[in-house]
Amino acid sequence: MSSNKNSGLSRAARRVRDAGRVLRGKKIASDPDAYRPKVAKTTSDDTPQYPKADQGIIVDVGMNDGKDTHYYRKRGFHVIAVEAIPDLCATVAKQFADLGVDGVDIRNFAVTDDTTDEVAFYVNKHISAWSSVDERIGSRLKGAEKISVPAVDLSSELSSVSGQILYIKIDIEGYDSVALSQIMKLPNLPRYVSVENGSSDMLNILHENGYDGFKFSNQKYVETQTVSPLSPHGKIVNHKFKSSASGVFGEDLPGKWISYEDALKIQKALNLATQTAPNNLFAEIIGWFDLHAKHSSAK
Repeated sequence: MSSNKNSGLSRAARRVRDAGRVLRGKKIASDPDAYRPKVAKTTSDDTPQYPKADQGIIVDVGMNDGKDTHYYRKRGFHVIAVEAIPDLCATVAKQFADLGVDGVDIRNFAVTDDTTDEVAFYVNKHISAWSSVDERIGSRLKGAEKISVPAVDLSSELSSVSGQILYIKIDIEGYDSVALSQIMKLPNLPRYVSVENGSSDMLNILHENGYDGFKFSNQKYVETQTVSPLSPHGKIVNHKFKSSASGVFGEDLPGKWISYEDALKIQKALNLATQTAPNNLFAEIIGWFDLHAKHSSAK
């Protein structure tokens, strides 16, 4: 029996896992250990690589292969990781269980504006990160496998812990604005929020809900990011960001926070450049930008 079969993963899980490695530009390995996060034993100050999860909560909306969840947990945060693909949830959960890591709460559901308990979800056959509730988006390039997954509203799912949430990362194909709108209904808003490929509408939603500082993070260069030794966010660790990771957040982002008015000008320019350049040329040459926001209550 092959090592993949011994791992207990289904054929679909192995396919999704392999697609994730293709996304990161890595070869497919037969050893299941090759897919697990490579974790150093200690940080620079000789504290455990996974410190106690006592720094508050970070919500990873769009966990995918867990690279961002892995980083947040290393910083000492309890992580609520939202992922629609069941096989990815099982794979990442096994990775952390094998490493003996606690403080990661993986929740298998899709974010949607549908009011039903379950929703159709399209698992992309080429790149798992392209999967979506939107069939057109989820089926890009090589098509998709249609599955049924639970559908939950983030405002109700996170309401009881909203006062403990420092940061929420949103990266779900085609439904980022829906997730953002649901988060804005929480009784306590997170101090920091990021959204993949922001829009003017998202900026307006954030501004209307008390967010007054904004930054744009060029994700083309996320692998060059480092954790500042002066970071106010959790434990200081050495971390190598992988391609397609969300990277640093909050006060760790370089540059000054800019106003809503200036951010709106930049967002409109980015949207125009992206729409005008043919064949994704702007992203290939210049990059693509996540929108980060800071709430007025954040010190």
